[in-house]
Amino acid sequence: MTTARPVALLDLDGTLMDSASGIVASVRAAYAAVGLPAPDEATMRSFAGPPIAWSFTTHGVPVDLVDAAITGYGEHFGREGVWDTRVFDGIPEALVTLREAGVLLVVATAKPLRWAEPICAETGLTPLLDHVVGAPDDESETKGEIIGRALAWVRGTVGDTGYRAVMLGDREHDVHGAAEHGLPCLGALWGYGGAEELLAAGAVEVLASPADVPAAVLARVTGRGPRTLG
Repeated sequence: MTTARPVALLDLDGTLMDSASGIVASVRAAYAAVGLPAPDEATMRSFAGPPIAWSFTTHGVPVDLVDAAITGYGEHFGREGVWDTRVFDGIPEALVTLREAGVLLVVATAKPLRWAEPICAETGLTPLLDHVVGAPDDESETKGEIIGRALAWVRGTVGDTGYRAVMLGDREHDVHGAAEHGLPCLGALWGYGGAEELLAAGAVEVLASPADVPAAVLARVTGRGPRTLG
């Protein structure tokens, strides 16, 4: 009898790293590029996490200008915004604890892979992760589609062993995307969504800090908490 491999799918922006500053600057540049006034600071911070086309259409960019806004965002973000980020305190320690417990760690992010991979490398996350799945360059996929590709990689990796997975994210899109594949989602309150948004979307639990991540993940994917040493 085989034991299902425990798996944690991880959002990137607002979950593993605080990237709001670089994203806000790039959103501001995108609105300027299409000749529209930028939204307020709180609204621009909400662009961290969801697919960028959804954010632009939701916040006042006409459909016929969305492609130009995405181009303006991408040009600024690729030059400057992508590097204006930091890993949240406590995340590296949480990832180490999960890997030591045998959990497969896979990033599933709406950030294009061409940015997600180098920023994970630059911030030191890459050695702590097993795989990174990001959006295509045109950011056309939903979070559910991105999670689906992440799960396809997991299935190819674990084979007949099977897996038991949970998602960790900070926005409603993470919760809904996980639900499309029958996965529970843990909410990250240190990110950009907040408890009300996450619980309304159906998050099974909201976590106050990265220190809460190992026990919550292990409870969902193994039925036990992290092993204590000593």
